[in-house]
Amino acid sequence: MGSCTCWTESREQVYEVAVTRRENVELPPTPEGVRACPGPLGGVQWNGPAFNPRTNTLYVASVDWCGTFKKAHQLERVVGRNYMGGSFTPDPGDLGQGWLTAIDASTGAIRWRYRSRRPMLAAVTATSGDLLFTGELDGDFLVLDGRDGAVLYRFNTGGAMNGGVVTYQAAGKQYIAATSGSATFFWRAPPGSATVIVFSLPTPGP
Repeated sequence: MGSCTCWTESREQVYEVAVTRRENVELPPTPEGVRACPGPLGGVQWNGPAFNPRTNTLYVASVDWCGTFKKAHQLERVVGRNYMGGSFTPDPGDLGQGWLTAIDASTGAIRWRYRSRRPMLAAVTATSGDLLFTGELDGDFLVLDGRDGAVLYRFNTGGAMNGGVVTYQAAGKQYIAATSGSATFFWRAPPGSATVIVFSLPTPGP
């Protein structure tokens, strides 16, 4: 949890790279509580990494949010309820942050990292022109330089970005479509109606 791991076809691990803080991940919970990073809300969420085959680079968005695990004094299963054998208390929401990490796909070396003030849930889309498209929970749509992580463009969409980002071509023009709004309450995201926003890239000159 909180790492990007590469395996061969024969199931041999090549590398494991932390993409969030990793603290006390192997310690079992105690009745008094063990603080560990990342917590159940941390790590890499439902939108997976992007890959640029030309530069052999993986781009991984992640959630850096810790919390405290407590083991129950008496274990009790109740039908219809989550059973964790204890409880989990996340750190205050303003302590959760996000990372976008660029990784050499062959060696696991980190090429650069971009820090977001909020957990990063939105998809990451890479293009052959070394552009990266993604978004942040505060509503910003981002265009980054895939080579060094520099932010080239930022636009606030009015709602949390936590879903898909795709690029496509129509009539010879390249477009980017992204979802905004409708994040679940525990991410403490700004309110915003569910929206699909479409951007276009400038057409190259002669």
